Amino acid sequence: MTRLPDPLAAAALAYLAAPSLIFLLGWLRLPSGLAASILLLIALYQLARQLPSRVSPHSRLAFFFLLALALTWTAFSGAGHFFYANTDWRTRDTVYADLILSAWPPGYGLRDGAPLVLRTAMGYFLPPALLATLTGIEFASTILFGWTALGVALFLLLLPLPKNPGWRLVLLSLLVVFFSGMDYPAIVLIHGHLPMFPLPLEWWRQWTYTSLTGQLFWAPNHALALWLGTALFFRHRADPALATLGLVLLPLLLLWTPFAVVGLLPWFLWGISRVCPSARSVLKNATPAQWLFAAMLTVITAGLFSRPGVSAALALSDPAGSAATTKNAGIDMALIASYVQFVAFEFGLLALLLRPRHAEAKQMLAIAAGMLLLLPMIRFGPSNDWLLRVSTPSLLILMLLTLAEFDVPQQEVRRSLRLIALIGVLTLGAITPFFEFARAVLWPRTPPNYSQSLIEQQEGFFAPHYFGGMDLAVLQALFRPPSPVPRAAERQILPPPSMRRPPS
Repeated sequence: MTRLPDPLAAAALAYLAAPSLIFLLGWLRLPSGLAASILLLIALYQLARQLPSRVSPHSRLAFFFLLALALTWTAFSGAGHFFYANTDWRTRDTVYADLILSAWPPGYGLRDGAPLVLRTAMGYFLPPALLATLTGIEFASTILFGWTALGVALFLLLLPLPKNPGWRLVLLSLLVVFFSGMDYPAIVLIHGHLPMFPLPLEWWRQWTYTSLTGQLFWAPNHALALWLGTALFFRHRADPALATLGLVLLPLLLLWTPFAVVGLLPWFLWGISRVCPSARSVLKNATPAQWLFAAMLTVITAGLFSRPGVSAALALSDPAGSAATTKNAGIDMALIASYVQFVAFEFGLLALLLRPRHAEAKQMLAIAAGMLLLLPMIRFGPSNDWLLRVSTPSLLILMLLTLAEFDVPQQEVRRSLRLIALIGVLTLGAITPFFEFARAVLWPRTPPNYSQSLIEQQEGFFAPHYFGGMDLAVLQALFRPPSPVPRAAERQILPPPSMRRPPS
């Protein structure tokens, strides 16, 4: 077989595409699913052949260091339940278990005469759920840990980190793990008290930009797609195949998290405007199979996600974090002060200390800062998922620009007051991820709980971002009939006792 030009990028694309392939084969009726999956494989292989040649130069020791770092970082995250797992894992466990213990699509009865099915950002769960179904649910946590660590390892390998072992590789890798806004000093200076150790720090204002460790520990189902999508964009930002990469990649991310498409689209548009001389060249570079695949997967995914139950509340946010109304039309000085404080501590001081050397990097800094300034103006979702997810690509670009600042001789770092100040800002920011690690270690281990269905875990609440009605005839003709999800009484003999807990 001919060697692919960029094996590392091809591996990352395969990782992101695996859920869509499983989804098409497992959720759609066989003729449609088989045809769609073949189209996916053709489009993906063509893209892997179109990417420019780029052999990964990692030395063996550097590769194994990054792999060990990925395994360690993931072990503390809650994915394998080796340590304390944050409260969001209660819901993640039930989604994962429902996918393992029922045929697809998982069904939750009827609502308004239409089948109610699982409809959420499930891409992260599908490959490990399939493997756990084949091997047994007793291996589910270990499989999910391995799947998560693989994604983290691919992300680290895609980053422009040193390719050889040494202190620079160690320090810059730790910069990635501990990259965060300065939440601790913000709480001390603005709220006038020390944070309670080791509680989460990031909700010190009504907005939050989450650290990478916070994203991994609370929402890896969203984070991994955002991380890998941004890393692939950055790696190929100057390549002629960038437009084709965006055409194939963005539909794949929909099943992981639709917010990835929103957050990455401005970056792809900026990159395409630089590398493609005309709109015609953008259209010409992609193959018919890739265009057909992109349209097909987007329509199928959007058809499932957009049925009744999806919240569409989109509005300006007020100081309490709720939708603004016309009654608050006047200038709110408290809101303005909160916004300025949030911007300064989360990314503003860091951005001011960066000094990009090239025009491209200066443009990227301006776009990232502009996006991060604008995003707090919009609210979407019960926990403002818009801000939590759409901000991630711009935060990662800011981190990549920060990494570039230390691509200088050691003597220059020591002599530069600006770089010393930059190290100080990064060190203060690192306190937030440190609290996440400390909580994972110091608090009691959280075993997985696969003994409840998602509805039971949600105490009967049909959350609109988890459940949707398959109410259109075209969807019922396209998708397999839903299969009832086992409830608590049926699940007592399915998972082993170590994976069953009474409701908390």
